[in-house]
Amino acid sequence: MKKAIFSNVKRKISLLLIMAVFTSSGIFSSCAPAGNIASSALKINGKEISNDVFTYFIDVAMNELDVNADENSILTKAIKLTETYYKTNSLAVKCNVSLSTANKAAVSEKVNAYWGIYGDYYTSIGVSKETLTKVFTSETYRNQLLVHFYGEGGEEEIGVANMYAYFKMNYIVFQAINGYFTYMDDAGNTIIHSPNEIEEIILKFQNMASLINAKEKTMEEAADFLASSGYSSSVVTLVLGKNDTSYPPGFFEKVQNTKSRIATVIGTDEYIFIVLRGDAGVNSEYYKGKKEEILTALVGDKIDVKIENSLVTESLADDSGFKSLYLLVKQEKAG
Repeated sequence: MKKAIFSNVKRKISLLLIMAVFTSSGIFSSCAPAGNIASSALKINGKEISNDVFTYFIDVAMNELDVNADENSILTKAIKLTETYYKTNSLAVKCNVSLSTANKAAVSEKVNAYWGIYGDYYTSIGVSKETLTKVFTSETYRNQLLVHFYGEGGEEEIGVANMYAYFKMNYIVFQAINGYFTYMDDAGNTIIHSPNEIEEIILKFQNMASLINAKEKTMEEAADFLASSGYSSSVVTLVLGKNDTSYPPGFFEKVQNTKSRIATVIGTDEYIFIVLRGDAGVNSEYYKGKKEEILTALVGDKIDVKIENSLVTESLADDSGFKSLYLLVKQEKAG
């Protein structure tokens, strides 16, 4: 059986030479059987990678490149992705990194979400919920390695001052009462209130903001009052990132510029809000809950380099095995 060998060192040679090696080894021979899949179509450092995991990364490679990209490119990309998966798991073991109950719950939730949407497709290409659990667990290991090296007490710890400064610039903590300048008619159409009705809504929200600042009403009481008056209103406490698109454009900057703990009315074309911005210190749960995101923003590229350089790998791809998996995925994508 013909094999193709890939290694980190050899990746430094030119793409043309890599393609020449592929061609001379016969990996992409048109006579490769589509039905005879080896028990493992890929080995990394002598260890078999299960076909379901390799298939998953073949699928990802096709998505990231193009389903019609040449097989050389798909194979190279799929092996690269699988090597990163292998290196991440290996480094996590070496560093004794484990997942918390919350980490595992998040993995399970993500698996179920993906399976609910793509389950039939994944089944058709031989990818199971167990496969997704393996892959998403590895992704979570990557995040925990980030904390291991750059978090509090890590070998290359990012100082609290830098972390918190980033948090203050890129996140807001606030409560908001949401209202609307629109309503739904009986036919399901979104209709804008008349100017007089909009003015009435604004006045009610401004009055509630004044009562909140006078400590005559809490945010919750104001929300209940507005809801009882026929307005759609609720109060929530949120940590919002600057690039979050769940609120209208410009909302983040408007809230960020309000005075802390002063209820302020903010309006857009279709929405009206009473916002109460809070202060989240370094010991707050709001800040602590975003530390992983902040680390990713500050040094996410560094952990990827560290993972890449953590291990020299030599990958052997079974040509007919890859061909069969590749054709299966391509066929299913074609519908």
